Amino acid sequence: MTGDKEVIKRVKVVVLGNAEAGKSTLIKTLIPDSINIEYRGRTIALDFGVIEKNGVRFHIFGTPGQKRFEIVRDVISEGADLFIYVFDPLIGISRYDSEVISLLKEKKLKGFFFINLKNSSGEEMDAEKELSTLLDPMNYRFVFGSAKDPEVKKNVLNELLKLI
Repeated sequence: MTGDKEVIKRVKVVVLGNAEAGKSTLIKTLIPDSINIEYRGRTIALDFGVIEKNGVRFHIFGTPGQKRFEIVRDVISEGADLFIYVFDPLIGISRYDSEVISLLKEKKLKGFFFINLKNSSGEEMDAEKELSTLLDPMNYRFVFGSAKDPEVKKNVLNELLKLI
């Protein structure tokens, strides 16, 4: 939180993606004191945290990635200003990814795709190509990095700021 700085804008950001893609990990990297409602290591309700940069207060909401929690995802996503879609190239594009991405395109919600690189095997190029085909004709940007890397925080926040 900021001390004396005045917050000039509040932005709701929803973090989406398949199960085990790294959504909760990314949120914990961005906001170490964020909350996570989970059961046996899987998010069953939401992640939540607040982070501020340049007078903007980002309310970050993470969604569960399992199909059975679709209603939770829909409720959390309601009224979102921006999205971050976390994609694990080792998992590839699933039916769940296709459905959620179709909804994002339909709603014309602004956001970007975070390609969660768990190793450096050139998977980022395959992921970008695979996703670009699915996203056509939308021009969403891609941010590459490991959800566990503290350095990714700056890139993600800068990308969010570009979108508002």
